[in-house]
Amino acid sequence: ANDKSSIQYSDTVSASGSFENVAITAPSSISEMGADITYQDQSGTNALNTDIVLKLSANNGSNYTNATLVALPDFASGIKCAKVNDLSVTAGTQLKYKIEFANQAAGSKEARIRGVSLQY
Repeated sequence: ANDKSSIQYSDTVSASGSFENVAITAPSSISEMGADITYQDQSGTNALNTDIVLKLSANNGSNYTNATLVALPDFASGIKCAKVNDLSVTAGTQLKYKIEFANQAAGSKEARIRGVSLQY
């Protein structure tokens, strides 16, 4: 008989990935966009533009442009805020954002996006 009581399992969970919104239709062609995000460092400290990356598109995601997020004062206790203004994008009327995550690891670095607001 096999004695499996000495077998140990360990689980390391790490994540990268992204999410994007359903396109918002602008009333006319847009070539500059901005955004505000609110986020939480659930674990560790997430670096803007490295661990949390924002990309904007005005042509339904066919072309995304990397945004340089700038930190703002905290929105509320534990909720951080960042923005980008007047980012030049490929012109269009179907506005989207994409948030990409890197270097995420359970218990050591976990970002939670709490809100995204587009300006156009």
